Amino acid sequence: MAENVNTPVQASDANAAVVNIGGAAAAAAPAADAAAKNAQPSTGLKANRAEAFQQLSSRLKGLPLAQKAILGGGVLFLLLVILFTSFSGMKDDYKILFSNVDERDSAAIVASLQQMNVPYKFTEGGGAITVPAKTVHETRLKLAGQGLPKSGFVGFELLENQRLGTSQFVEQVNYQRGLEGELAKSISSLSLVKSARVHLAVPKQSAFVREQQRPTASVVLTLHPGRFLDKQQATAITHLVGSSVPQMGPQDVTILDSEGNLLSPSADRAEGLNQSQLKYVQELEAALSKRVASILEPITGKGNVKAQVTLDMDFNELARTQEAFGRNTPPNAAAIRSQQSISAEGTTPSTGGIPGALTNQPPPNAQAPIQKGAAQKGATGARVLNAPGDGGSGSTSRNELTTNYEVDRTIEYLKRAKGELRRVSAAVVVNFKSQTDTKSGEVKLIPYQPAEVQQMIALARDAVGFRQDRGDSVSLANIPFTPEPVEQVPFYKDAGFIELSKEFAKFAIIIGALAIFFFVVAKPILFPPLVEVVEEEQKLEDEIDERMKAELAMMTPEIREKKRLEMELQREKKRMEEEERRRAAEDERRMAEEERKRKAEEAQREYEELVQYAKDFVAKDPRVVANVFKGWMSTDAKAAG
Repeated sequence: MAENVNTPVQASDANAAVVNIGGAAAAAAPAADAAAKNAQPSTGLKANRAEAFQQLSSRLKGLPLAQKAILGGGVLFLLLVILFTSFSGMKDDYKILFSNVDERDSAAIVASLQQMNVPYKFTEGGGAITVPAKTVHETRLKLAGQGLPKSGFVGFELLENQRLGTSQFVEQVNYQRGLEGELAKSISSLSLVKSARVHLAVPKQSAFVREQQRPTASVVLTLHPGRFLDKQQATAITHLVGSSVPQMGPQDVTILDSEGNLLSPSADRAEGLNQSQLKYVQELEAALSKRVASILEPITGKGNVKAQVTLDMDFNELARTQEAFGRNTPPNAAAIRSQQSISAEGTTPSTGGIPGALTNQPPPNAQAPIQKGAAQKGATGARVLNAPGDGGSGSTSRNELTTNYEVDRTIEYLKRAKGELRRVSAAVVVNFKSQTDTKSGEVKLIPYQPAEVQQMIALARDAVGFRQDRGDSVSLANIPFTPEPVEQVPFYKDAGFIELSKEFAKFAIIIGALAIFFFVVAKPILFPPLVEVVEEEQKLEDEIDERMKAELAMMTPEIREKKRLEMELQREKKRMEEEERRRAAEDERRMAEEERKRKAEEAQREYEELVQYAKDFVAKDPRVVANVFKGWMSTDAKAAG
């Protein structure tokens, strides 16, 4: 048994002691076989590729000049087809630089573009100038630096270059032009307005107040396609223009669109009407209509209900003050507010004597009752103080009682709120319900039953707040809907289908060119030997079959049968020989496999014996291992020092 220490040490086990005792060749045999097996497919594949490439290059070199020219022409044709299909869909993306430009400005812009070497195009009709999309913004900035385009909205910049000696008339005209341009710019800044023109008619001021006239304005709007100007926006434009010109009101502004339709609100029609009130009524009607549709759609299905609600609203404001007096006659007890009692007693002097001058005497002296403040209890009356006088006197008395009662009065102040609902009218149309026939599977439309219609009417009434005393009405009709005609565009006219067809056509052209190049040019030129060999073999087989048929036709039946038996014996002999060769190859392969397994088992057994021997050796004499470690450590220390 040969002993050899040859064990590779890994990086992680650099300081460990490893003892490998055994035959290196025997241990390395399985690894070499595995490495050979692993390397064989990749090496064989590379060899096959190199061989195929060498064969192809040799075939190309062996081709005659005419076939080389045909092959080069096919490659060039294929490249041209690929380039043409790749660049056929690429178009120069041009975008609008300026539109609706004056002719003079167009000439100046074209001249500037030619100087800057910027390609340009005119749209159909010459309404706009287009340039490549990537240079639009840069070109606009350069042209703006040159002051192009010069036409368009001119504002108060007209007043910046006033010359000396300019007349007052020219100054007034420039001011009016500048004001019109500024108003046009402001109106054009709205999102739905494409362009605007403003004309101001400002009368000449007069010194007489009675002869003064109000200025007026006319506005012509060009809206973007698909946009519409509602009444509120038109009113806003009229207020904008009316507030920008002195002594002009919104009623002095007229707005037209590009088609000549009057857009400004009519003052006579809007007099006494409030836009907010009309909008409130429309919103309330829309909300009630939506409520009716939403409560009936779960029954009929979405899109099978159409509801319209009309409201009669009273926006008149009424204020009333009412004062009412109640009756205080019995048996209703009245409340006393105040009571006053007056009692008076006195004497009057008697008159008598002879008629004449002597009887004309002055009135008697005054009498006044005197009542002491500290009168004792039980006093019967007051002491009367009489002034001295002459003659007899008489007694008089007077009693008064005044009682004031509270008056029952009610004061009411009534004010009715705006927007009182007078009457509600609702019209509802319900489509027929669809029913599927269980036998044929056909979908049919049938009307609702009267009981179902009554239930839907009750639901609609509750949804709009129906009141009989107010005169409300709710009508529901069950009528089949007429489907709206839908214009169906043929699939071959659809833009998406056309674009997809173009892309598929590109790929089809490329694939067709590749197929033509391979089957017509490359395959007949590069792979002719295989075809010729197959054809020659086929010809030989045909000739042999014909020769054998001719020979068999000339033979007698006995000879033909003998010949047939000989041929069968030959075929059987060939078959048996092939079977023997196959069995021999199989036996050789099996024996080689068994030999390889036997060698592997022997190597594994030897390896295990060597490992066991090493373990036993280390267990018997560990000092040897310690000396080995010391030697390694000293060697490492010397190498490190």
